[in-house]
Amino acid sequence: MKKRFLCVACCCMLFSASLSAQDVLNAELAQRVDNIAKTIKSDEKSAAKEFDGLLKGKNKKNIPLLVAIGQAYLENDMPAEAQAYADRALKVDSKSSQAYLFMGDVALAGKNVGKACGYYEQAILFDADCSEAYYKYARAYIGVNPQLSIDMLTRLKTNHPENIDVDRELANVYYTMGNYSQAKSAYDDFMAQGKPGLQDYMQYSMLLYLNKDYQKSLDMTAKGLAEDANNHLLKRLKMYDLYELKSYKDGLAAADAFFQDPTNPDYVYLDYLYRGRLYLADKQTDKAMESFNKALELDAKKEHPEVAKEASEAYESLQNYPEAIRLYQIYLDAVGDKAEISDLFLLGRLNYMAAGMTEQTEENKKAYLTKADEVFAEVSQRVPDNYLGYFWRARTNAMADPETVDGLAKPYYESALAILEKNPNSSKSIMIECQSYLGYYYFLQKDYDQSKIYWDKILVLDPENATAKQALEGLNSMKKAAAQKAN
Repeated sequence: MKKRFLCVACCCMLFSASLSAQDVLNAELAQRVDNIAKTIKSDEKSAAKEFDGLLKGKNKKNIPLLVAIGQAYLENDMPAEAQAYADRALKVDSKSSQAYLFMGDVALAGKNVGKACGYYEQAILFDADCSEAYYKYARAYIGVNPQLSIDMLTRLKTNHPENIDVDRELANVYYTMGNYSQAKSAYDDFMAQGKPGLQDYMQYSMLLYLNKDYQKSLDMTAKGLAEDANNHLLKRLKMYDLYELKSYKDGLAAADAFFQDPTNPDYVYLDYLYRGRLYLADKQTDKAMESFNKALELDAKKEHPEVAKEASEAYESLQNYPEAIRLYQIYLDAVGDKAEISDLFLLGRLNYMAAGMTEQTEENKKAYLTKADEVFAEVSQRVPDNYLGYFWRARTNAMADPETVDGLAKPYYESALAILEKNPNSSKSIMIECQSYLGYYYFLQKDYDQSKIYWDKILVLDPENATAKQALEGLNSMKKAAAQKAN
């Protein structure tokens, strides 16, 4: 859950890297290109004429100038014109890595990833040190075939092990792949040897959080917030990290700082979920429930059913079983066929607990018990070799028949005990509960011999069990009295 959301939360992070040395346009020409570029949209013909004027004389074969002009058109959404200048640059020098690099940019703007990367490979062919081509190739394939991105960056790292920025790029690729461990490892190297900026602190602290290194993540958020005290992502991570570190008071203070602007559209369900967790840990239950409900509201499409499950658990801890059941049913409806047997079992248990509440009508109690029985029956049908379905169905029926008048729980305690007795590692307390019920049931039926069997079994498990001893003493007394009466 967390991983899926946080990948989305971090998608705004941009790749950054040092570029290799290309032929650079001199400052005067660069400024003139920039000034003309501002007029492309308003006066295209005049701009084209001025660009032609720049390319007179000695600048006619100036590849950096041709590329700069082409780039100006590309940035103004005029790919055909950009392509024309890319072709001119390549015509000047068919082995120019800079020309091939721009050809790739034009192709990529047209969403032709394969063609673009072909040009980037040509740029590398003619200049093995053209790091920009490596980076652009890697970025182009990151959402298509990230392994190709890794292969290209690994080539660059092999050729230039001193280029620590490659580690940052590798971290970005691994991050996109969801391989947070390798992403962190790559970022470790960059952060130790490179010159990290705000974006790096954001990305790295996120990776540390995803790798559950909460203290180090918190340390990195502190460094990032020192550069930008209002950074939304870092304030969010600080709140998350403090909760995970069980620093609840500090976490609530961080949450207050994070939620200073209630109109911020960038708050997401996980923010409110964490705030609810912090409130709950601090025993501010009303505020916790408000936050959980807000998290549910932001997850209107039920894309994160675990929110409803966690909210249900919170209500269960407060012994508000009706609300816990309502939320748990939302969770089950959302996961559908993906629900585990354990999920189904927990629904039955919630209904059982609800039935045990003191302040409720007999009608409600019966409804909860009926639902619990149905659920535990399904559990026992789906996993017939597991005692839990039978055992909890026994408890449910025992609650429905508190005086053991009808012996409703008997067949289920018998089934549970039969399974438990086959496993030498079974819980003694659970076995004793089964045997106690059956011993008492047969006592009420005046089948004293059968009753004694179960009390004796209990003493084998627990020789000092007071209830069993008392029951056996009672049985012996009754037998003696019966014998005396018979005589």
